[in-house]
Amino acid sequence: MGGRAWSQEELIRLEELTEKYPLATVARKLNRSENAVFLKRQRTGIGGFMANTDMLTRNTLSRILGVENRTIQYWERKGLKSVRKKPYVMYRQQDIIRYMKEHPEDWNAARVIDDTLFMQYPWFKEKRKNDISHKYNWTQTEVSQMKMLRKQGFTIREIAEKMNRSESSIKYKLYGREKSNGRS
Repeated sequence: MGGRAWSQEELIRLEELTEKYPLATVARKLNRSENAVFLKRQRTGIGGFMANTDMLTRNTLSRILGVENRTIQYWERKGLKSVRKKPYVMYRQQDIIRYMKEHPEDWNAARVIDDTLFMQYPWFKEKRKNDISHKYNWTQTEVSQMKMLRKQGFTIREIAEKMNRSESSIKYKLYGREKSNGRS
């Protein structure tokens, strides 16, 4: 093996940096090739950046929660804190939990496929009991009722509660893509 030997100090630094940074950054800070850092981490059993963090990528979060990436982007605009770790957009678990607790109207607990992050919280267990577990299509009667309630001055939240739908579902049905493709 033709590379430089790793000193004990470098191994300690490798472990510390691996907890905080992606592979390319660790390699640059250690003045080593990405391949050398990757192989040394593999041989020593040091986990990568994703394994040593309390953060989730947007894609991982969307899969766990059963929502689209664009929904999570919308949540960012509503206050969900994100961290840019190129090329990823990441979310701290504590920020996700805080957002989910403060905005229960934005998500359906029944669609969460991995609840290990939330199961310890009573508010999640209660929401899980109350949320509808199946996704169902809007009937024409429901669409008419929703539009009538809106014309009568009800808020999106009030309509969602009356119709047992999420606020995002109401908004999407009122203002979403059906206007652009002619469907209802």
